[in-house]
Formats: sequence, C-alpha cells, structure tokens
Amino acid sequence: MNPIPRPAFWLTVCLLVASPLAIAQQESQSTQETQTVIGHSQQQAAQAWGLSQKEYERYQSIMKGPRGTWSPNLDPLTALGLEARSDAERQKYAEQLVKTERARVESELAFQRAYDAAWKRLYPGDMPVNAFSSKQEADKTRSVFGDSPSTSSQRLDVVVATQGCPRCVAVVKRLINTGSAMNIWVVDAKGNDDRIRRWATSIGIPPGEVRSGHVTLNHGDALQVDPSELPRVAPRG
Repeated sequence: MNPIPRPAFWLTVCLLVASPLAIAQQESQSTQETQTVIGHSQQQAAQAWGLSQKEYERYQSIMKGPRGTWSPNLDPLTALGLEARSDAERQKYAEQLVKTERARVESELAFQRAYDAAWKRLYPGDMPVNAFSSKQEADKTRSVFGDSPSTSSQRLDVVVATQGCPRCVAVVKRLINTGSAMNIWVVDAKGNDDRIRRWATSIGIPPGEVRSGHVTLNHGDALQVDPSELPRVAPRG
C-alpha cells in the first residue's frame, strides 16, 4: 500500500479539524442574523404604536402571561394600560390609545368618502352597498338585538337574510312604506354586493332612498344570528 503523500494527509487533517469550527461559526452567524431580523421587526412594531423598544418588550412579556390568555390579540397600548404599574402610566397609555383610535377613524372615514365619491362617479345608477362597515358597527347592532322596535322616527337597524326569509321581505316593505330610516344588515350575502342589490331591487327598495342614505345596505356576515329569529329590528342606540 502506498503511503499518503504528506501534503494531502495534512490537508485532510486540517479539513477534519476545521469543519466543526466552520459549522459552529455558520450557526452563530445564522442565529445573529435571525436575532437582527426579529429585533428590526420589533422596532418597527414599537414605532408603529408610538412605543419604545423597552415598552414593546414589556407588552410581549404581558401577553405571554395571564393577560394573553384572558384577552388574546390585545393591542399593545390597551395591554400596557390594563397592566399599568401606576396611575400616571395608565393615563399615558389611555391618551396614546385615544390619539391612535382618532387617527384610525379619520383615515377610515376619509377612505369611505373617497369610496362613496368613486361609486357615484362610476356607477351613478346603482345602489351602493356599504362594504366598509366596521366591527364596531356590527357589535353595536348586536348590542340592541334584545330591544323592541321604536315607534318614533328613530333610525332602525334591520337584520335580514336574502333567502328563506319571507318575513324579512314583509317587514322591510312595511318599514319602507312608513318612511322609516334604517340600516339593513344582510347576513347571507357572503361579501357579494350584487346579491344584496338584486334582493333590494326585487323587494322594491327605492334606489333613491339608498343613494340619499335614508336607507343603507350593509354586509352583516359577521353577525351571529339564528336564521329562525330573522328579521330582527331594533332602534339604533
């Protein structure tokens, strides 16, 4: 058997010795890169909520504890306010949340106005359907389900289905005939605006009433309603 030439032998030994070290270095570098990406992401999230990195880390710590179980998906400002360590801290986060919510509502209203203007410009003859109804509106509608319909001129919330609900048709027609102002919430449209429009047209809702806002057509898919209990009519709180 011929002996391995010395240069090749030492090269093999060096490779065997260096490989574990090289692997360890690569793993360390990969870990550092991952931590950098996570840190950058946390920094962006903190800035979006007007928080320092330390405050955002405290928020993450809070959500790993009981608060995260009680209130999953809680926003940072609310979580920090609920778990405030002093009255001053609680007041600080309350004010930050108010400012953040105000900015959110203003931007959503601005977009809704732009959407309404675009609809009137592009489809002036069609009835608009409110596709941007907020979760707060849905929650507000749910909260008055137990109330009785008002006999005054107060605006009404009317929850209906487009199929399998002849009483929905009868009630909406009666309210239209009495001139009631109302927000109609359709629970089975599944995001389809045309389905709501066809239903509204088929039962005789005047397009002019919808375009003027006296009657609004809204997606109510998020509402949890037993179909056997429809329609539901309640005064807007």
